[in-house]
Amino acid sequence: MIKLLLDELHVSSVWNGGILLLAFFTIILYLFILPNGKNHTWWKSVVFIVGVAVAYIAIGSPLNIVARIQFSTHIIQLLLFFLVAPPLLIIGFKTEIIHRVMKFPIAKKIAQILTNPYFVFIIFLLAISLFHLPSVFDAGRMDIYVNYFYMFGLFFLAILFWIPVVTRIRLNQKQKIIYLGASMIALVPVSLFLMFSTDNLYQTYSDLGVFVEALEACFPPDEEPLPASFYETLLPNKPHMEQQLGGKILLIGEVIIFVITMILVSIIEPRLNRE
Repeated sequence: MIKLLLDELHVSSVWNGGILLLAFFTIILYLFILPNGKNHTWWKSVVFIVGVAVAYIAIGSPLNIVARIQFSTHIIQLLLFFLVAPPLLIIGFKTEIIHRVMKFPIAKKIAQILTNPYFVFIIFLLAISLFHLPSVFDAGRMDIYVNYFYMFGLFFLAILFWIPVVTRIRLNQKQKIIYLGASMIALVPVSLFLMFSTDNLYQTYSDLGVFVEALEACFPPDEEPLPASFYETLLPNKPHMEQQLGGKILLIGEVIIFVITMILVSIIEPRLNRE
């Protein structure tokens, strides 16, 4: 039925043109406007563009529509947008512009505060948890602008969260591994809460009226509404099972991402220190 829904909708509803333009603008700005540093290589540009593509897939592709129907898909969206795209963007970013900005004392002071590992660790993980409180989550799903405010606000925090890991300015190798391990452990309670909850936590996945309103919120104004009977077939029969599946995906996904990152840090960091 989800495939049928995607076929019925206009292409502008399935593929977000505004987010696509933002992605193209970001790539153009990156390739042709930002200055190249001495150590910038072509593969970093590739990594950055891949990061932009992952971010677009997360919030601008049909995945975004499916995430409003299936909570488990929302978790996949979360993993891509907050744990995969940000480190790729940081790795590939042109640092020359940052070096120029950091010459201003006030900018350097602000950057030191915002990239403090303890600060961003607490703020990012707390924000992720608060976002998934039922009242907050449902409110964000009901209004497209509030939803984008939530998503891009969390994305900004995700960038700050990954800076201490990807860069070499705040943490050494051992500290990075501890930081990643603590982050992985901190997300486990959220996963377990979703996995073992037997209640329907979110109205956007259990109440038909709220479900329809939340789904239509991401459609263009000129999109013709679909029959209510059609939406009924999309609503999960057992929303709590979707929540449990989402919890399992979150647990497995975050463990894989953080463990792979810890392995890469263990391999790459010593090589960089020898150079």
